[in-house]
Amino acid sequence: MLLHSESLGPLPAPGSELRLEWKQQFADGDPLSPVPAALVFRPKYELSASFQTSPVFRQVTTFIVAFQAQDAATANELRADEELRKVFMEHQLQKTLWPLFRQHVHDGMSRLGMAPVSLPWLL
Repeated sequence: MLLHSESLGPLPAPGSELRLEWKQQFADGDPLSPVPAALVFRPKYELSASFQTSPVFRQVTTFIVAFQAQDAATANELRADEELRKVFMEHQLQKTLWPLFRQHVHDGMSRLGMAPVSLPWLL
């Protein structure tokens, strides 16, 4: 896992509206399959917070997450379905990792001496 928190400016007064933008990206070649029935994903999450037009905070987290299937033949058959693979990567991994990323943002802001912003459960 890689974590990077960066203060880009002072937070506005409490009650001010922050603009949050985030994205999820996968490393080239994801998922990797180092052994049969295993899948390794390396998603990167980025969040930026700004007030009006001024950036105030940025968080980047890269996870490495591995899954092991009980039945290699069925797992490989399901993995061959491009639509199913896309849904898993874009939705299931996001739901699985979002609470961790949400905590990273909270911790990153706290460590930088900023009042943490509580992110919604899912953007």
